[in-house]
Amino acid sequence: MKAPAKINLFLKVTGVRDDGYHTLENVYLPVSELYDDVSLKPSDSSGISLEQLSGPSVPTDRSNLCLKAADVFAATTGLSPDVSIQLSKRIPIAAGLGGGSSDAASVLTLLNEHCGKPLSCDELHCIAANLGADVPFFLNPKPALGLGIGDELSPIELTCAVPLLIVTPSFQLPVAWSFNHLKTLPQDSQPHLDACLKAMKDGDIEALAANCRNDLEHAVFEKFPILQMIREAMIAAGALTVHISGSGPSLFAIAPEERLPAIAEASRKFISVNVFFTTQLP
Repeated sequence: MKAPAKINLFLKVTGVRDDGYHTLENVYLPVSELYDDVSLKPSDSSGISLEQLSGPSVPTDRSNLCLKAADVFAATTGLSPDVSIQLSKRIPIAAGLGGGSSDAASVLTLLNEHCGKPLSCDELHCIAANLGADVPFFLNPKPALGLGIGDELSPIELTCAVPLLIVTPSFQLPVAWSFNHLKTLPQDSQPHLDACLKAMKDGDIEALAANCRNDLEHAVFEKFPILQMIREAMIAAGALTVHISGSGPSLFAIAPEERLPAIAEASRKFISVNVFFTTQLP
């Protein structure tokens, strides 16, 4: 399977639950042109193991979210086939692009298919939600609104192509850091979710750019001023908008496609970055 990345076009923090999780209004957009490869291979060893074939190095022990997904699948179904999970990484790690969550969702889907689909879609969703708030989205990675902690999903109508430039710096940022350093914002602050959803439905790229939001990015920009400098340079080069994706530190820009090369050049002047061009189709 191709396990795609994602960006968050809109991320508003609406509260904090008793268990410490934050509740959100969250608009997911899959990035299908940036993906990891996940597959299953018959293994001579007993049970389910993980082998990384390429890309930035990740742990291959039971701390890896792919193996956590496999272990929960096995515990839930009583099935543990002798297979090796083969992982080729392209999505940057701890970058706000959902790579680990996407890989875990792919493992759940592949194992379920390999074992004759013992779990329903609802059961897979339940397992995925217990693994991480973003994992359920990647079971069916299409534009979606995520409420609750991001796992209460409903489809969103997108009627236009969205030209994107994604810039990922060389450093990583744990998800917990961004949420723990969240700056308190007025709950009625602009922009509003309805305006973002309307722009997606209307196919209005300029309105969509004007109504993107990320409540986590204020603390990230304060911690890493270089990201704010890159953002300002990207806007000066023609981006309609630039925001942090998820918990960061990746930045995404929305702009007319012909402006993307200049925006990429502007971003490369600062630090070592990975730059990805992509156009997400409706």
